[in-house]
Amino acid sequence: MKCLVTGATGFIGTALCESLAARGDDVLRAGRDPAGELPLDLAADAEPVVPPGVEVVFHLAGLAHRSAPAALHGRINHRGTVALARAAAAAGVPHFVFLSSVKALGPARGPAPRGERDGGLPRDGYGRAKAAAERELAAIAAESAMAVTVLRPALVYGPGARGNLELLSRWVAAGRPAPPSAGARSLIGRDDLVRLLRLVAAQPAAGYRCWNVTDGECYTARRLCEALARARGRALAGPALPAWAWRAAATARDILRGERPGHTAAALLGHDCYRNEAVCAATGWAPRDRFEDVAPAMVEAGLAEASGHGRFPGDGR
Repeated sequence: MKCLVTGATGFIGTALCESLAARGDDVLRAGRDPAGELPLDLAADAEPVVPPGVEVVFHLAGLAHRSAPAALHGRINHRGTVALARAAAAAGVPHFVFLSSVKALGPARGPAPRGERDGGLPRDGYGRAKAAAERELAAIAAESAMAVTVLRPALVYGPGARGNLELLSRWVAAGRPAPPSAGARSLIGRDDLVRLLRLVAAQPAAGYRCWNVTDGECYTARRLCEALARARGRALAGPALPAWAWRAAATARDILRGERPGHTAAALLGHDCYRNEAVCAATGWAPRDRFEDVAPAMVEAGLAEASGHGRFPGDGR
């Protein structure tokens, strides 16, 4: 296939482009990187240009910084996505694949894993922009001949991952107290997500489809730290601090950083789990990895050796 990939130099995009090229697909890398084949700036006012002959657009690019202004998320993650999709439809692209996020479903109301329709109003600009883009993509699919597939991945792990996973790895490497077994969240391995992206693009598609993507597990912060510690050949520092102590420290951190109180505690100890049965049933895809399988490669890639050991885990998506 002739594929256009935005976000081609990112954590997921790099792996996707390598996988597509290895399969023999023709890959056009779009973005602000001058090394790419197609210039694209989602924050600019200029209309995106999609060249003729493209069979699938993988739209992975976007603003991932949750603390960025809501207006900037709206400009890049919402309106930039819609503009690219309209340009793709006008160019006759048969299939548009959008990498959204489970954050489009808003905050969880309890511990039960959520399906695609179990959403609420997102609290932050990132989630609201992703949800708004999804709604307009559904309209584009209804009014054009272009199929639209939306994948909502949970937090993605793999060698080179950043955000919360990098900070947890630093925490473990520094021998700091272990978190309690409280809360749980869904994750997805990068290799499994890349396999799914390739699979949905290769299968016949029509209309609009939207699926949550996870590896089927729900992980506590303690389970993640235990896996990272085992990958280093060590045990977690103990005993674990109680949940109230972590919540108090997390709240103090939020206040000091000018963030919404509770943000860090929710990332570490809250519930954020999702169901993946729909995408598995519709596509035949099944996740192969669990975090414990990939943790050694993450450590080997130098994730735990990064600087900033004194930071408190809780940043990132």
